[in-house]
Amino acid sequence: MLNSIHLIGNVGADPELKETSAGSIVNLSLATTERWKSKDGEQKEATQWHRISFFGKPAEIIAQYVHKGSKLYVGGSVEYREYEKDGEKRYATNIRGREFKFLDSKGGDSRPAPAGDSVAESFDDDIPF
Repeated sequence: MLNSIHLIGNVGADPELKETSAGSIVNLSLATTERWKSKDGEQKEATQWHRISFFGKPAEIIAQYVHKGSKLYVGGSVEYREYEKDGEKRYATNIRGREFKFLDSKGGDSRPAPAGDSVAESFDDDIPF
């Protein structure tokens, strides 16, 4: 079976880094926008928001170099969760990031870029979510 997703978009807010007993976790939101022309020639646009989590060293790199508005490529897998809140069943969709690439131009940001523009790392499957 294959569970793979590839996204290119803009980060919606500064990533949130958390330290746990299992290691570093960073959560971020990524907006992807699709543009097209309707049959009547009108320009249309739809934006989707994705919740993405990275673990370990990639999480630390993202927390240090990625900020609101950063353009990012993310590769990973889709995870679906079901939980209960206030007696009501709820559902959540999350992207478990496995690789990323900075897509901002190096001259357009005053923050230093890390050595290498791309990170791919394998993660343990037993990291809690």
